[in-house]
Amino acid sequence: MNKIPGKAMLASLFFICTSAMAQAPGKPVIALLAAVGDQISISRQKSGTGSHLEPVDRGVLPIAGQALNLTLLRGLDRAIESVEPDAERVLLVWEPDAAMRQKLADSWGAKRDAMLLQALIDHLRPMPDRQQWTRIEALLPKYVSFERKGMGTKLGGIGVYVQPLASMSIQFLDSGITQLPGDTPGADRTINPRTGETGNASTYVAPYLYFERITIDAASLTVLSRKPQFDNVKYHDPDSQSADVGRHLPGDMLAEKLLELAEKSAYQSVAGKIDVQVTAPRPLPAASAARP
Repeated sequence: MNKIPGKAMLASLFFICTSAMAQAPGKPVIALLAAVGDQISISRQKSGTGSHLEPVDRGVLPIAGQALNLTLLRGLDRAIESVEPDAERVLLVWEPDAAMRQKLADSWGAKRDAMLLQALIDHLRPMPDRQQWTRIEALLPKYVSFERKGMGTKLGGIGVYVQPLASMSIQFLDSGITQLPGDTPGADRTINPRTGETGNASTYVAPYLYFERITIDAASLTVLSRKPQFDNVKYHDPDSQSADVGRHLPGDMLAEKLLELAEKSAYQSVAGKIDVQVTAPRPLPAASAARP
């Protein structure tokens, strides 16, 4: 058995077998896979440029290993177990080869999403274990060009959106109308990352996951259905000493919040919007290596 690469805390808890589970007579066998977490997109709003340039700074942080994908896979596995307790589950890990990773790096948006799905299907096609499976449930990135609930445009996959500009409130003064920055009761619902208390603020740092749960027929590799999942949590620390809201969520805390959100989102993509308790890391059932 080989250890799955990733963060030591997570990787030590997940293992790969060299062959798939044997299909129990009369029971469906569902292969599960997550390929969302190969990069973190960073988007930060900036003041209007007064030109055709969009007022957002963007960057991408590549992720080594499978830490986020394994967390998504754990949530997906728990959800399938809860809604289809009689089904057998095969857990797959997969990473595109170097040539495909370069093609993906040179692409973006919906084109990148389609390229990744095709690469996955091409990879699954020659796998002999596929004949034992009923269907495949894959979590793949979903690009969205339009704004969703205060989260800016052109987002997809796993990322962080920083909204550092306070909303403007209009006040009528004797000298005329003036606009003042400030948080109002109509601002977005935010969470204090240190206390968990909710509030309302127009500035925040928001980890997000935009992905699709794609159901694929195992025999024909035909896409049967696509279910988008869009989740984010907006954090604002009113007691922070930093004027930059982007610093309200330190790096170690950001990683923790992303992992929490990943497991919850994967679970809810199957089981719906119910209260999900994030599990302590635990061994998954025996998995099958979808080796590149």
